Amino acid sequence: MWRTQNGERTLNGAEAILFSEALLSLLDEAAEEEPGFYDLGVECFDNLTFGQKVSVLSIIGKGLLCEDVPLINLSAVLEGAIAAVFEYIKDEITFEIDRPECYWNWRSLVAAAAKEIGAEHIPEITCTDLEEWETEIDKIAKLVLWSLEYDDAGLYIDLPPEESKQLRDWAGIPDDYFIALADDLTDAEAREKIRELKILCKSIVQLP
Repeated sequence: MWRTQNGERTLNGAEAILFSEALLSLLDEAAEEEPGFYDLGVECFDNLTFGQKVSVLSIIGKGLLCEDVPLINLSAVLEGAIAAVFEYIKDEITFEIDRPECYWNWRSLVAAAAKEIGAEHIPEITCTDLEEWETEIDKIAKLVLWSLEYDDAGLYIDLPPEESKQLRDWAGIPDDYFIALADDLTDAEAREKIRELKILCKSIVQLP
C-alpha cells in the first residue's frame, strides 16, 4: 500500500503492468551494467550504491504492487526511486522511437495506462513526438508520487533548522523525509531481492 496523490492505494490494471514491465526491464539491464544501473537523472536515486538502489526498488515494488503490504513511510529516496522508474520509461520510449526496426511496446503500455487514468488527447501508438509521450508519463507519475520535491533536499537541509522545519511544515513534508537512509544490501541480499521482485512483476504482467 502506498500514499499517493490519489490517496492510499496500490497500482492495478494498466498502471501496474506499465510499472512492472519497467521494473523488470530496469533490473535486467542492471544485471548487464557495471556497476549496476546507469544514471537516470534523479539525483537522490543515482547517488545510491547498487545495494541501496535494489533495496529501494524492492520497497517501492512491493508497496505499489502488493495490497497486503502495510502503508510505507514516505521518504525522498523512495519517491526518487519511483521517479527513476518513470524516467527509465522515457528513455525506453526514446530508444523505441529511434529504432523503429526493433520491436518494443512501451508506447502501447503508456497509452493504456494514460487511458486508464482518464487522460485526454493520448498520442497515437505510432506517434514519434517524444515530448508528447513524456507529458503522458509525467501525468501518470504525478498520480503515483505523493510529493514532487524528492530531489530538493538542498533547499531544506541547507537552511537553519527552524526555517527548514517551518518550510517542511508548510509543505506537509515529514521531518525525516530527506534524511531517511536506504539499506545498503550485500551482493547476496541484492540478488535475492531482485529475484523476489522479478517474480512479483512477472506475476502481474503474466510472464512465466
